[in-house]
Amino acid sequence: MLFDAMYINGDIHTQDAARPRAHSLGVHAGRIISLDDELPASAFREVHDLGGACVIPGFNDAHLHLSYLGLAQLQVDLRPAVCRTMDELLAAVEAACAAAREGEWVVGAGYDQNHLDNRHPTAEQLDRISHGRPVWLMHNSRHMGVANTAAFERAGYPGRRSVPVPEGGAVPKDGGGCAIGLLQETARALVTDAIPTPTVEDIAAMVGAGSRLVQQMGITSITEPGIGAPAHIGHSTSDLAGYQLARDTGRLGVRATVMPYLTTLHRLGGNDGDARFGLDLGLSSGFGDEWLRIGPTKVLSDGSLIGRSAFMCCDYPADAATGKSNRGLLQFPEHDLRTWLTGAHEAGWQLAVHAIGDAALDVVMDIMEEAQRRSPRPDARHRIEHLSSARDEQLKRAASLGLVGIPQGRFISELGDGVARAVGEDRVRFTYRVRGLLEAGMAVAASTDAPVVDADPILNIHDLVNRRTSSGAEFGPQERISVAEAVRAYTVGSAYAAREETYKGSLSRGMLADFVTLSEDLYAVAPENIQDVKVTGTVIAGSPVHGAF
Repeated sequence: MLFDAMYINGDIHTQDAARPRAHSLGVHAGRIISLDDELPASAFREVHDLGGACVIPGFNDAHLHLSYLGLAQLQVDLRPAVCRTMDELLAAVEAACAAAREGEWVVGAGYDQNHLDNRHPTAEQLDRISHGRPVWLMHNSRHMGVANTAAFERAGYPGRRSVPVPEGGAVPKDGGGCAIGLLQETARALVTDAIPTPTVEDIAAMVGAGSRLVQQMGITSITEPGIGAPAHIGHSTSDLAGYQLARDTGRLGVRATVMPYLTTLHRLGGNDGDARFGLDLGLSSGFGDEWLRIGPTKVLSDGSLIGRSAFMCCDYPADAATGKSNRGLLQFPEHDLRTWLTGAHEAGWQLAVHAIGDAALDVVMDIMEEAQRRSPRPDARHRIEHLSSARDEQLKRAASLGLVGIPQGRFISELGDGVARAVGEDRVRFTYRVRGLLEAGMAVAASTDAPVVDADPILNIHDLVNRRTSSGAEFGPQERISVAEAVRAYTVGSAYAAREETYKGSLSRGMLADFVTLSEDLYAVAPENIQDVKVTGTVIAGSPVHGAF
């Protein structure tokens, strides 16, 4: 009997403290069975020479919207790199509208007002170029978007009049009381609920397109943070069926942990006397296998810094365009968050709570502390997604509660200039912290929140190490981390955050044979050149899925 494959002549950084380096590894049935000379090359059916390449475990993005990344390949691309001005954005939307069938929705994504002279598109602007098609443009933060008049009409608000303002949302209006087009936070659903719901096949296609894209970046595992709640996050109530269809038909090309949105959970037992919240059949975090698993339940507690809707302890600086200021907001009443989150904790769920503002972080930590007091679970590993604004004492408290931090380094370069203006220079030092999380004793997992920003792990590591905005400005340089710390967060840290560290995150015997090869030694290049390193090969379950081997 011959084993499957051996990969030789590599500079392998295993992330295993007991054996940090190796030069070859043997693979069988998708797992690592040998390192270096533990088995001879003659014992394997295939032998691949890595040519001395730097090898690390496959990147595991702990917060990446894979299905939305796939969907973005099918929408109008409005990212600043593509549409540098408002005129270019409107031209791209007009071209899509001209090509669309009569009555067909035109959806674009990725615009950022900070690259458009601090202006959002308006409904009136879109009306002039939409050829009568309903248009919805999603902001790159995914916390807001802009609709034209035809879209508002489809949603039941002709002339953009009498548009309600839901709790946890905002609907800016003109002097006559008409919505100007921008919908923030929960108000997005006023229009997005009118967009035709994707089918299960549509979602599977999105997952497949996203998988193909991230494989080329060396991503072998992801966690999709929020499915099943289209009013909040998710395409439809059948999102999980779409993932399962992608798995069954061979289109799920990376290992996926999915987070049901908190509002998809309901009271268990069918009566108000049972405080627990869960899914039917008692499903909870951990159900599934090494390819597709149910992970934590996800909820947004607040908004975004770039949209000045993250819930902060103090007012944002006055907006340059409107002269107005605010503290942001909670997406749900605090009482509801407390009821849902403590109930999900009691039912055995791992919690993953989006908390960007420092005031939101306090609210969430209060709830998690209460949940542990009522129903102790020593290794719950509840997560704070983003953890974007935090003072030292808050990080110490988060560490004492055993919370896992899920930051996004790429936010610094792509969003940092706009965020600095939004929060004020005096608060930049508390923003997008990573070194502070580690020094407080928190477990940290690396992620991008793509397609909010680029999914490329190399670019993310570059920003974690260098911390400069797109304009070249330093952004909290005291929060820089090393390449070794960034790679560990992308591998061991992300596996720990998803409770998968027993079989994923390091290259040692018995672990999944998921790894990448790089064009240069990531640990040796100058910090400013990290962004130039390329992923030359991706291997999942021992089989090459990208690159030449």
